[in-house]
Amino acid sequence: MLSLDKITKFYGGRAIFDAVSWSMPDDGRVSLVGLNGAGKSTLLKLIAGVIEPDAGRISYPQRATIGYLAQDAPEMSGRSVLDETLSALSEMRQIDARRLELEQILADEKRRAEHDAALTELGDVLHELERHDFYTAESRATAVLFGLGFREEDLARDVAEFSGGIRMRIGLAKLLLRRPDFMMLDEPTNHLDIEARNWLEDYLDDYTGGIILVSHDHYFLDRVTARTVEVARGALTEYHGNYSYYLRERDVRCAAELAAYEKQRSEIEHMEAFISRFRYQASKAKLVQSRIKQLEKIERREPPVGLDKPPSIVFPTAERSARRVVELHQAVKRYDTLTVYDGVSLLVERGARIALVGPNGAGKSTMIRILAGIDELTAGRREVGERVQIGYFAQNLAEALDYQRTVLDELSSGAQGMTTTEIRNLLGAMLFSGDDVNKRVGVLSGGERARLALAKVLAHRNNVLLLDEPTNNLDIVAKESLLEALRRFPGTVVIVSHDRYILNQLVTEVIEVGRGHAVRYLGNYDDYLARKAEEERLNAITKPSADGKPATTATIVPSKPASPQPAVMNAAGSYRNGAAPHGAKGKTPNQSDRESNRARTRTLKRRTEIESSIESKEAERAALGEAMNDPNFYLTRKDAPEIIAGYERLGREIEQLYEELMRLDAPAEL
Repeated sequence: MLSLDKITKFYGGRAIFDAVSWSMPDDGRVSLVGLNGAGKSTLLKLIAGVIEPDAGRISYPQRATIGYLAQDAPEMSGRSVLDETLSALSEMRQIDARRLELEQILADEKRRAEHDAALTELGDVLHELERHDFYTAESRATAVLFGLGFREEDLARDVAEFSGGIRMRIGLAKLLLRRPDFMMLDEPTNHLDIEARNWLEDYLDDYTGGIILVSHDHYFLDRVTARTVEVARGALTEYHGNYSYYLRERDVRCAAELAAYEKQRSEIEHMEAFISRFRYQASKAKLVQSRIKQLEKIERREPPVGLDKPPSIVFPTAERSARRVVELHQAVKRYDTLTVYDGVSLLVERGARIALVGPNGAGKSTMIRILAGIDELTAGRREVGERVQIGYFAQNLAEALDYQRTVLDELSSGAQGMTTTEIRNLLGAMLFSGDDVNKRVGVLSGGERARLALAKVLAHRNNVLLLDEPTNNLDIVAKESLLEALRRFPGTVVIVSHDRYILNQLVTEVIEVGRGHAVRYLGNYDDYLARKAEEERLNAITKPSADGKPATTATIVPSKPASPQPAVMNAAGSYRNGAAPHGAKGKTPNQSDRESNRARTRTLKRRTEIESSIESKEAERAALGEAMNDPNFYLTRKDAPEIIAGYERLGREIEQLYEELMRLDAPAEL
């Protein structure tokens, strides 16, 4: 159990935490949420021992190890990527060096007097090395680096050659390799693409220790965490569910707290009005004094945390575009000898919500620049429809800002048809509030300038938005605000993003780019993944055999083939080349047929059982979903957490059954 006992922390006279107590189990999965500056990162640093509390105590299980990933890129140089990652096990290397010393003592006949003590210590040393899987460290480090997006050729490169974002990945790899008992993760997904985020989610799912993390990735929080702690006003409020559960419960709590706050405020105003009216009337003196004492005893409520919603983004009114917005005809794009696109034809229609997906380097940013007219085609042609006004955003647009202007002046200079209030609201949605709008652009951080550049794109009269990673520098609240605005946007949106929540909530088409081509899939990102999985399953089923024909059932390759051709079982259960594979020796054709028939019967029976189970579980889950859709669900159902947990459990069970069904349908390779 990790526990905080009356923790207090001040910064410049301001109490970030005021006598906070809280605890989590050794295998807890907790996300910290709250407004910027509430103290989320500070809490991670306190638990990790990076900073000390001003008062209170933090307790850990005996011999527990704590790992911490900061937001800032660590300084690294002089080592290869693989060696830098392995340096996370420096303590284990020291223990391994001690192992060698102890083995030398045991091998030295002149030091027999030390043998008993050395043998005892050696047992402890070997146990510690085994507990940390030290002897598989290099293979595990390689697997972690590959999972986080590194390639084979990257492992030998000096870490100093990489950007800060890539060094952050190396820092994360070092932490994962150590596998401490508790991990404090501050924005671990900031520099990861979708594939690496998926890998990290699976890795953390298998991790047996405790996790406390801060992230602006809604989907990642839902997948990884099971408890949510809101940090606000120097206190912690815990919710026993993931981020989506927290949002629902927070709204219910805020509504109840707001009602209580408004009721108290009305009572206070009534008392103050009575006191003000009758203060100087002698006949009412006792009543006035009584009301004054009542007023002094009232413990004043504060407005509920989370009551303030982010400002809404209002797009300037733009002319309606033609139905055919942008069209590519046999588009070719080359950079020297590298061919990124080779004869791509693509139509973007009015009102489309399209995501461009593919691995890093596949050409997503290139495609969005081609659609925007930023990059010229090597061959083919690009056509733009009538009345099309394109707004294009990329991170490097921040370099084109006027560094001498204030934030407000820079946005106002390019805003079209927006009132001052709408301009300020847009800046608020991009996390510029209060005096921030009067800062000079030149003093802003890189992330702040990128947010201002995005605001300038949104402030134009565009009917088409081409957005390359627009949410990279937004917190989770600002992301929600942008998502809602893009949902309301009446024009066309093409987006590149690593945020799967936005890809699922916004887009209705996915275009996969890579290997010189672009393939369109209807639906959101989850629909795309399901379609890709189905394609892989079908490809496995129709995978050609050695004779070039699709294998209709199992392909069995003998260890000692009797002929150059592998023995392939046909649909009738016999072997296409007439030779029984290794392992079937001595069996007659009838015996093989009977065994094959029994196997098919067992498979058919199991498939029927699975399909029946899926049907009943989906019906049960649908009933729970209907109950959860009740607007008063959280107010009327005391068993709401159990219902939600059951709904999620059934979803996992149904997914496992579908996976088993797919395995039954796939060809068996022995």
